[in-house]
Amino acid sequence: MRSYLVARMGKMRGLPQKLGKVLSFSHNHAESAMDQYAALQQDAEPQALETARPVIEAAWGCPLGDVLASIDPALGQVHRATMLDGRIVAIKVQYPGVRDSIPADLKMLGWLSTPLGNLRQGFDLAAYRETILEDLNREFDYEYEANQQRGFAAWAAVDQSLVVPDVVDELSTKNILVSDWQQGDHWADVCSNWTDAQKRSLSNVMLRFFLTGIFQQRRMQADWHPGNFRFCAHGDKARLLLYDFGCVFKPSETEQLGLARLIQAAMDHSESPWPLFLKLGFEREFLEPLASKLPALCRVLFEPFCCGYLYDVKDWNLAERVTDLLGEDRWNFRIAGPARLIFLLRAFHGLSYYLTGLAIPIFGEHVFAASISSISADMNNLPILPEKVLDCGFDRLARYLKIRVVEDGRTKVQLTQYASSIEHLDELLDEDVKRRIDHQQICLKQIVSEVRARGCTPASLFCLTEGARQIDAWLE
Repeated sequence: MRSYLVARMGKMRGLPQKLGKVLSFSHNHAESAMDQYAALQQDAEPQALETARPVIEAAWGCPLGDVLASIDPALGQVHRATMLDGRIVAIKVQYPGVRDSIPADLKMLGWLSTPLGNLRQGFDLAAYRETILEDLNREFDYEYEANQQRGFAAWAAVDQSLVVPDVVDELSTKNILVSDWQQGDHWADVCSNWTDAQKRSLSNVMLRFFLTGIFQQRRMQADWHPGNFRFCAHGDKARLLLYDFGCVFKPSETEQLGLARLIQAAMDHSESPWPLFLKLGFEREFLEPLASKLPALCRVLFEPFCCGYLYDVKDWNLAERVTDLLGEDRWNFRIAGPARLIFLLRAFHGLSYYLTGLAIPIFGEHVFAASISSISADMNNLPILPEKVLDCGFDRLARYLKIRVVEDGRTKVQLTQYASSIEHLDELLDEDVKRRIDHQQICLKQIVSEVRARGCTPASLFCLTEGARQIDAWLE
């Protein structure tokens, strides 16, 4: 069924294909499903130039030959062309009838939602429908997109790690967007061919792009599928080439400062996350049943930004940990969040996708601290209503994982690690101990899953006794 839907969405334009691109990043799908949806990450089936020609000529008011020396006949939604003066440009053409098809495409979400992840549960609300429809209308307004592209170009002018093609103003209209042609490597090329040094540079670029966009620029490209990005390497230095600015998230000042303060709280345990989620617009009614899980959720979500050491992204394991932690409460969390934040979450999942794919350790805390340095005073002064009725502070979390070996009443070994090391419990034990644990039918994987579900609170993990030898593991 999934293969059929992917094939069908790939042939359709507008909303169905955009939905497929979003789903290719869904953390609810198995790896095989992501591989199938990845086919939608690039352009739609090529549109013949003869279909696009009358649209372009009507917009320009002249034959193509009066402006262009040549144009590639079939490159999907974007055509590569050479102007008479030799300038190479990308011409993005809005397909005839695409914008008018939005209402009909939205109706199809009814039959798409069930096989593709129960979208109805989080999206079948007036606010979500309104937000999505508003975003779709912006995506099909190329004058709006051109303006956003100019804003990102101004950012790239002061950040040499970003590349944004210039808009060719005199040729761009409401349904035609013309930009300088910029070439870079595809994501698959990065994964296969780039060196570790280049990937390390790109990891930092992607992380800074996300955090700087939210906390300094207050604008974020919210559609991170690989068709919207290209990647450039000059020696060991990486640059991010941005395409497509139809979907841009612009946080309000409250959203910007509230999110910064929430990550800071997860880092230093300075205050409860509960009132901060409310400040961000989460609905109390749906959030309260899982309030006690919010500290552990913040620790997982923001872990790469909160570690004061080189963080190995492959340890994040975001989807599995969040699923174990929230369980059935994940529906409450999705519905509790304000509709506007779906685009922030979309970008966040994109960041997770790229950092995991690069598999390079990062200094996330340093990048986060730099990104909020200019707003730290405003962040600290953000008015937060006192909320003391819920036991949901970070002090309820375990700080350390401890393993102790006692023989004949004397401690032979005691190991202390950060509580997050519970994710690698089996790696902390030697093979002999693991064999003994297995013999007593103690399942380490189940122990880790239960710790997540409890919200990583202090608890005994296991006690193994054999004769005069005793091995204890606990969180405190």
